[in-house]
Amino acid sequence: MSAGALYPIFSKEFPEIQPVGTVAFQLLIGQPSVLPEPAQSQNAAAFRFATSDGARFVQLSKTNFVYQTNEPYLGWKDFRTALMQHWSAYAKVANPTAIVKIGLRYINRIVKSKEKASLSDWIKATPDLPSALIASRQHFLGRVESSPSQSHLKLLTLSSEPPGPDWPQGTIIMDIDRINMDPHGATEPKILENLELLHEDIWSSFDSAATETLKNYLSGK
Repeated sequence: MSAGALYPIFSKEFPEIQPVGTVAFQLLIGQPSVLPEPAQSQNAAAFRFATSDGARFVQLSKTNFVYQTNEPYLGWKDFRTALMQHWSAYAKVANPTAIVKIGLRYINRIVKSKEKASLSDWIKATPDLPSALIASRQHFLGRVESSPSQSHLKLLTLSSEPPGPDWPQGTIIMDIDRINMDPHGATEPKILENLELLHEDIWSSFDSAATETLKNYLSGK
């Protein structure tokens, strides 16, 4: 499979094309400058079709597919629709027979205010987030890795980001990464079934940790 074979399919939405290293199958969502570059592998060449501003892209190789957006999040339904449209276009050329790893990742940046400058104003303790971490009054960094079920991983990282021009009080970064390493068929219904499972677990982790302050902020109150 070559970039030339897929260029007619993706070029209208993603006019920029760049060679990159291979990555594992994962989905990343977050705000600009928050997201790290996907982990690289030297096993095979890959390439990226990106928007002109680089805010959204698909990254492809013979064995891997990544869809990532740094744009404002419009909700799971819209993201899932865009993801599956791009996957369908890719699958018609790549003809995958199985999925051996599928991941969904949300990286949330919570901008602190002068009135609400503590971690505990925005995030509360949960089974994944210890109370000692939430009680921190300045720097904090916590990471919990667990296996919700066989062949599954949940990686939850909570960290502080120093003040910057757009967030003078600093921010809270909440990174939730869910991975399923149980091989399954490459059919769209099976992929959607797994994505829904991963998304539900991520949302449960985020919703249970969000304080009323954060929920009110997200709802525009």
